[in-house]
Amino acid sequence: MKKHFGLSGCQLKITAIVIMLLDHIYLEVLLGLLGIPEVEKIITRLLVAGAVMTLGNLVIHYLMNVSISFFTILNPNIFLSLACGFNAVWLLDTIIEKKKILLIFPLIFVSALSIFTEASLVVLILPSLMYSSRKNRKGWILYIGKILLSILFLLQVFSFDTSMSLWQSISLNPEFLIITGLLFIYLYNGKKGGRSSAFEKHFFYGFYPIHIWILFIIGHLLNNKIDLK
Repeated sequence: MKKHFGLSGCQLKITAIVIMLLDHIYLEVLLGLLGIPEVEKIITRLLVAGAVMTLGNLVIHYLMNVSISFFTILNPNIFLSLACGFNAVWLLDTIIEKKKILLIFPLIFVSALSIFTEASLVVLILPSLMYSSRKNRKGWILYIGKILLSILFLLQVFSFDTSMSLWQSISLNPEFLIITGLLFIYLYNGKKGGRSSAFEKHFFYGFYPIHIWILFIIGHLLNNKIDLK
C-alpha cells in the first residue's frame, strides 16, 4: 500500500474519542446541570466554529502536502481556546453561586485541555481576571492582572534563547503586548453597536479562520519557492 502523510488509524481513533468525550460531557453532564439557553448558544457557536476550523486546518494541510499532527487540530484555533475559557469561567461561577461542587471535575478537565490550545493558560487567566473584576466590581483587578501578565511575558522575551536576536525573541513571544488591551477596555462604552445582522455575525466568526488559511497557503508557497532556488 502506498504510504502518504496524515493521521494513522490509531490517531484518528484517539481524535474521535476526544471529540466524543467532549460532546458527551456537554450533553450528559453540563446540559443537565446548567441548562442556561444563552450560554448554550455561545458554547455551541464556539464549538461549531472550532470544529469547522479544525476541519479546515486538516484540509489545507492535506492540499498543501504538509504533515498533519495533533498540534494541527488544536492550533491555530482560537475558537477552541475561547470555548475552554468561557466554559471554565461558566463552571467556576456555577460552582460558587449554585454550590455545584461536582463541577470541579469538568472544570479541571477543561482547564487541562486549554493548555494545549492556541491561547494556552492565557485563555484561563484573562477570563478569570475579568470574572473576578466584574463580580467584585473592582476594575483595578483586571488592570493590575494584565500589567503583571505583560511583565511576566516581557521577562520571558529577555530570557529566551540567547542565540536569537532581540527582534526574533519578540517575534516569538509577543504576548507581552497584552497590556495594550487596557486602552481598548477603558474606551469600551458598554454598547453592542453594529446592526446585529447575520452578515456581521458570520463575518466576525469567518474572518479569523479564512485569513489564517490564506496566509498559511501564501507563506507555504513562498517558502517552497525560495527553497527550490
